[in-house]
Amino acid sequence: MADRLRVWGPAVGWAVVLFVLSALPQFGRAPSFPFSDKVAHLVLYSVLGAALAWGWSRSPRYVPHVLLLVVGALYGVSDEWHQMYVPGRVPDVADWLADVMGLVVGYAVTLQVVERVNGNVEVEEAT
Repeated sequence: MADRLRVWGPAVGWAVVLFVLSALPQFGRAPSFPFSDKVAHLVLYSVLGAALAWGWSRSPRYVPHVLLLVVGALYGVSDEWHQMYVPGRVPDVADWLADVMGLVVGYAVTLQVVERVNGNVEVEEAT
């Protein structure tokens, strides 16, 4: 159990952070530059992508990259669905697309960093 927590705990922990942020009625209204909410989604989900890539790189079992990316994208869908029930928040497909873009960027960058740090780890393409 401790190994699973070490491997997947960062991703689960960040998913909890995203859920809490998504439950805040006024979160995301402060920045005022164009597309600031999309940038926020991209950045927040890049952290999730990085955490999933971290889990992949530490997992004792092989997990297909596509599976992890699909799980992350589905989490983004559930996040947008959750916002239907939060006062002042609305689901938005464009937000979800920003989530997926961030997820893929964070995942791919983290895999590249892990490959360089470990040197001997063979990393497949993230997509």
